Amino acid sequence: MLRNNRAKIRIHIVGCGPRTGTTLMAEMAIACFDIDAYTEHEDPIYTRPNQPANIFLTKRPRDILVVEPMLHLLSNLYVIYMLRDPRDTITSKHRKDPDRYWSTLRYWKAYTPYGRKLQHHPRFMTVRYEDLVSKPDEVQEYLMERMPFLKKRGDFSRYHEFAKPSKQSLDALRGMRPVASTSVGKWRNHLPRVAGQLKLHGENAIAEDLIEYGYETDDSWLNELKDVIPDYSESHWPEYFTPQELKQRMRGKYNRALVAFLRSLGT
Repeated sequence: MLRNNRAKIRIHIVGCGPRTGTTLMAEMAIACFDIDAYTEHEDPIYTRPNQPANIFLTKRPRDILVVEPMLHLLSNLYVIYMLRDPRDTITSKHRKDPDRYWSTLRYWKAYTPYGRKLQHHPRFMTVRYEDLVSKPDEVQEYLMERMPFLKKRGDFSRYHEFAKPSKQSLDALRGMRPVASTSVGKWRNHLPRVAGQLKLHGENAIAEDLIEYGYETDDSWLNELKDVIPDYSESHWPEYFTPQELKQRMRGKYNRALVAFLRSLGT
């Protein structure tokens, strides 16, 4: 395996889609662990620190599509994968476009197979958004167990007292405030949206997954959508990935991974 000599340790945060807590996780880690290099908001896994660093942290949800070859190539890479109830992700909004729902079920359908494939890799850690906001200090302890090199300098539950997020991160977080679980299960306030997404993408897009990941014990939750008029309004992001778009996001992933880090070793 290779090692990137510009950062002794690389931590990259990915997700099962947008609005899954990747920004919150990054800001908590930067504020509460001794991390000496990081980027302001979202940057690809190929990004290098501007100068040598002990721990370099980056995040970009879509990189779940390309982290597998990087984990094979780099013995100093650790990946945190944010998982969130897809019903909450598709009913979440962003400050950049507050009048529309931000994402669609296209992300869950495209991204979660990659998270599932890597779930047992020793340097791939799955963190549920619901756990992060309801028991943040337990999640922090879990991460320290999986990454013993991390040095704690504050509690996740108090991250808002220390964090200094960028404007982009503040927009994604919808402001700085104490961590809370009030956003968990808010999909029940947006049943027409959930019904519309299931009509467009199919019940099977998430029904079995919700049971697999412990969000439901059966499919009885679908009864809540009976007689609900589906909302088919346009989201911020397109409803579906085109084959060309997915191919572009994954194009040359093994070659790009190798070339990017061979270059970093030589400079």
